[in-house]
Amino acid sequence: MDVNAKTEEIRWQVVRAMLNEFPTLKEKVETYQKERKLKQ
Repeated sequence: MDVNAKTEEIRWQVVRAMLNEFPTLKEKVETYQKERKLKQ
């Protein structure tokens, strides 16, 4: 596994942990994703 792939994996683990720890952040992300889909 190259360094960039490893860095991306670590980054996504941090994001997942943050979304699990902060439910309001998770709600905001879900709302953002829904709004973005509607614009496309």
